[in-house]
Amino acid sequence: MINMMIVDDESIFREYLKTTIDWGQYGFQITAEGKNGVHALEQAELHPPDIALLDINMPFMDGIELAEKLLERYPHVRIVLITGHSEFEYARKAIRLGVKDYILKPFTKEELLLTMLKIRQDIEIEQQEKTTAISQQAIMKERLLNRMISKDYNGTQEDTVRQLDELGIRAQSGLFQVACIEIDHLDQKWNEVSEKLLWKFAVTNVLGEIIQIRGSHLMFTDADGRIVSLLEFEDEAAVHEFDKDDYGMLCQLIKKHLKFTITIGLGSVHNGYNHIYSSYMEALVSLQNKFNMGNDRCIEYERYRDEFSGLGFYPAEMNERLLGHMRSGESAKVAEQLTEMFRYIREQRTSVDHTYMICMNVISLCLSFVTEAGYDVEDVYSEGFSPFSELKKLESIHETEKWMKHLYKQAVEYAGSHRMTKARKNALAAKEYIDGHYADPELSVERIAGHIYINSSYLRSIFKKEWQTTVSDYITHVRLQKAKELITAGRSRLSDISEQVGYNDAGYFSKAFKKYVGMTPSEYENTRN
Repeated sequence: MINMMIVDDESIFREYLKTTIDWGQYGFQITAEGKNGVHALEQAELHPPDIALLDINMPFMDGIELAEKLLERYPHVRIVLITGHSEFEYARKAIRLGVKDYILKPFTKEELLLTMLKIRQDIEIEQQEKTTAISQQAIMKERLLNRMISKDYNGTQEDTVRQLDELGIRAQSGLFQVACIEIDHLDQKWNEVSEKLLWKFAVTNVLGEIIQIRGSHLMFTDADGRIVSLLEFEDEAAVHEFDKDDYGMLCQLIKKHLKFTITIGLGSVHNGYNHIYSSYMEALVSLQNKFNMGNDRCIEYERYRDEFSGLGFYPAEMNERLLGHMRSGESAKVAEQLTEMFRYIREQRTSVDHTYMICMNVISLCLSFVTEAGYDVEDVYSEGFSPFSELKKLESIHETEKWMKHLYKQAVEYAGSHRMTKARKNALAAKEYIDGHYADPELSVERIAGHIYINSSYLRSIFKKEWQTTVSDYITHVRLQKAKELITAGRSRLSDISEQVGYNDAGYFSKAFKKYVGMTPSEYENTRN
């Protein structure tokens, strides 16, 4: 609603202005009225108006003087003068003072309404421009910060300082420290993307209140959805003054008030914009080690530097894809994902301890799948089965890979043979149809249900029960995962990618992508360049 103030020394005319038009119907509300200029200033202080409708001829303080004082105190207020023929030239001159418009007596209610609607349109355009400017600045800020934590960032100090300054961020000493924050068991707790974003936003808000430093504190989301806390200290003394226990306090407050846990990886302090990436990677390595060090805590790289030396960062997306293929019962894809995992281990030349840690993590993922599906581990394998003891007996990475694939194959085959009910078959058929037809912009629940000859309501029910997500959300998931792959490959324009994944409207695709990934397609493309 747009707030209006009406000022006239005649009460009858004020009443006419208030009642001649149903203001609420057109998006206005009368929040203040004045019987003269002095009284109007008092009322404006209590209820600042967006529009002030002023009679030009009033005692004590006329409309022109009142307009000057209102514009001085409230620069964004729109002034409309009501004037007679005798004050017409006077009113025209007032336009130079910042008065927006004038209405010449006598006037019809249609003339009054048209004048007010024109001003309302001006206000809305200005508000939209401000919102767009703020949104654009936020996008540019997120894009720049993601580039700064990228391995390939090569911006000079001068360029970086200039870009930060344009975004309203004052450069400090160039002493940086990065923390990465994950909500523990995020995917198990919430299925909806909107819920995940809501809780990340809550954590970010608390983080902003807790962390106190001399310098600047920037918060944003990286390409994989983690919350990133980037500290730039004012000087060396500020580094020593900073209390790292603030991050530990954040963990405690989140657990106490939000009823879930977070884990924080904290990199060490580095000097120079081109070394932010080093602190970021240290934070990721620290975060990865929550597997063997426990979650619900802050893990400092500096404290465990010797233990972490030689460790690489194992991408969490590998586990996500592995779990997704298991839930789908796709043995071949599970095996392919395990092959990719061991290829990564060999290429990264990870230490023995880190390789062992990754393998334990992947074994735990398999056992979690078995228990979440409602099966007993000993039923799937054998009585007294101890996978971690078995792992220690293996003498080579080749043996470990072969054993791990067999472990997963048993789990997938057991689940397949014990759960292939009619409902599961239909849910699996629906999933396969989506996987093969996600590029069809007309793909819908009704079309999928028709393809497998079941009722659409029944499909919604069994699909949600089987895959722990809705049909619509899964379609979105498949489309946007494919979009991420196409953007990363870098062989197609974004407008073409939009059509390739089933979106005819590029604007809607961009909106859906940002909601799902946390950034627009072009921003995501820049993080991959």
